[in-house]
Amino acid sequence: DVVDENDMHQSISGSLCVENIRQRLPYELERRMLSIVRSANDSSTDISIYSTRAHGFLPKAPIRREKVNETIAPLWLKRFPLSEFGDSVCPNAVDEMMPIASEELACTPEDIAQKLD
Repeated sequence: DVVDENDMHQSISGSLCVENIRQRLPYELERRMLSIVRSANDSSTDISIYSTRAHGFLPKAPIRREKVNETIAPLWLKRFPLSEFGDSVCPNAVDEMMPIASEELACTPEDIAQKLD
């Protein structure tokens, strides 16, 4: 939901916002981003829509901290295949497969925002 300057509430589709942003970006910038939509509905119709508007989607169900990497990794590798991007996308991917402690992974928008600060 969005509130405008007149305190009017309206709902805006997040996947439409993502699509709009992607269309406005120059090719070279859009090529370097990964857009993922968090599903509000996991129906096959909605998943199809999310897949056309973003590079991928996350299911509606909560994701456990220890599953974040394995959930996002296939989306990342599909978007940035090693054959095209090489080590620039996955630095040290072959040399250092370091396990990440679960406390280092974010699972909520607040956790993600906190990790980015």
